[in-house]
Amino acid sequence: MVVLGLMLVVGIVVTLWWGGITYRLWDPVSVDDIDHGETDNVPPLVRTTVLRYVRGVAVALVGGFWAGALVTGPAVRLIMRLLAVTAGDDAQGRITEADEVVGSIELDGTIGLYLFGGILPGLMSGAIYVLIRRFLPAGRPGGVVFGLLHMVIAATRIDPLRPDNPDFDLVGPGWLSVTTFGLTCVLHGMAVVAIANRYSTSLPPAASTRAAWIRVLAPLALPAVFVVIPVVAAALILGLALTIVFSRIVPAVRVAHSRGALLAGRAALCVAALALLPGTIIDLHDVVVRDTAAGASTLDVR
Repeated sequence: MVVLGLMLVVGIVVTLWWGGITYRLWDPVSVDDIDHGETDNVPPLVRTTVLRYVRGVAVALVGGFWAGALVTGPAVRLIMRLLAVTAGDDAQGRITEADEVVGSIELDGTIGLYLFGGILPGLMSGAIYVLIRRFLPAGRPGGVVFGLLHMVIAATRIDPLRPDNPDFDLVGPGWLSVTTFGLTCVLHGMAVVAIANRYSTSLPPAASTRAAWIRVLAPLALPAVFVVIPVVAAALILGLALTIVFSRIVPAVRVAHSRGALLAGRAALCVAALALLPGTIIDLHDVVVRDTAAGASTLDVR
């Protein structure tokens, strides 16, 4: 718990320190690309498209993995410990949805929660951020908005505030669950944006020396391990193929980069968030009152 607490402090400091950095675009246009006519109505070379795609994947991996490793994973584990402590004596020793014992600190349970509650969601968020980043505000406001979107769209429908999770009948109180996990959702979004944006400013490095490349690729070493997972590798290959095909359709690319597409994307995010907000509020209310109802039920039985 102490180690996770220290990791969370580092993650929060990094998130706040890098939060104001803006995502840096990169255009690996070579002389061959210019001769090829990319600046007119001819699509870029496949090599250029592949380089752009690989860089985007690298930024997504680094931003998502380290946000999950330094912020989300430690925060989720510490919150579960806090909720177990505040749940009271009746909850101690009971079994959670993940077959863990309330009140017991076990290494395998901590690793599982750290991985499935922090790193894997972080990797998913990193990929989503790279895809929708241009529809978000720049800098810190973009991180906050991205975190709030996690809260409204995913938190109560997937995790960690899914109202049909039986663990909320065991641990609590509900208001503390909503408050802590809600703040974690926002901090998660801020961390993904901050770390991804920071990494985008250093990839590729300004210098082409071996030492410069080692320094810039070091943060990618651990996240890159997940690329060998068959499902992830297949998704990346499919994404690359679709990107190459799309880049060949010049009118579609022009529309995608237009101001109209930018406004439409932002409008779509707003509409989706507003449409899902009432359901999110109802689900959060259910989590808040669940432990109260469970407690009253237990008293009635006694």
